Amino acid sequence: MSRSGALEGERTLSQMFPEYFGNFTTQWASYKTWQSSTTYPNVIWNETYFDLSGYELDDLTLFPLGASLQDPGLYEASNADVPMQVLDIISQDRLGMGGLFGDMVLNNAPGMMESDEDWVQIVWGQYRTMLGQATYQSNATIFLPANGSLFGSGSPTTVAKLWCYRVIIREGGSTEGDDMKIPAARIVLSSIIAKEDDKEFMMRQKRSYELDT
Repeated sequence: MSRSGALEGERTLSQMFPEYFGNFTTQWASYKTWQSSTTYPNVIWNETYFDLSGYELDDLTLFPLGASLQDPGLYEASNADVPMQVLDIISQDRLGMGGLFGDMVLNNAPGMMESDEDWVQIVWGQYRTMLGQATYQSNATIFLPANGSLFGSGSPTTVAKLWCYRVIIREGGSTEGDDMKIPAARIVLSSIIAKEDDKEFMMRQKRSYELDT
């Protein structure tokens, strides 16, 4: 047990994202907690976080064991010719969306060589390319994964917040009147909460500060 009462041991954290339904005019419409930008009109994103402030106050460290995404439902869009890129991320620091979009244009996911984020900063990430199923005439607007990969460091952390993101990019652009539907989702993070020796804890705190500045 920790000195201040926070429980150590195995923990399963989860964070929910709402579904998305919206239309494209000059950009994708905002919906619930989904955001859009005139600067990057072909992108929508959603952010939330795991609140770790109780562990931080007790000088405890979170050691990730593994993460997964639950997204039962259909990915749909009216323009089946425009691919859909789907990014799901857990980050030790809040991500700058402008930098992320610019990096993705260059085929660099967060934490990769040309990105603005350090590899350690990205605890977990999943990338998928979705393609419209035009070969099925009655289901041409349903998108299915064409490829996908995992990335991230899985590094232990002492931050007060772990930021969670869903990012949808319509590569190749969208036209006025297009619509898109994204299912509700849940990010699940399995972890161990534990007390470290002072030296290791202080080095981790130093690293978190460096990533945040």
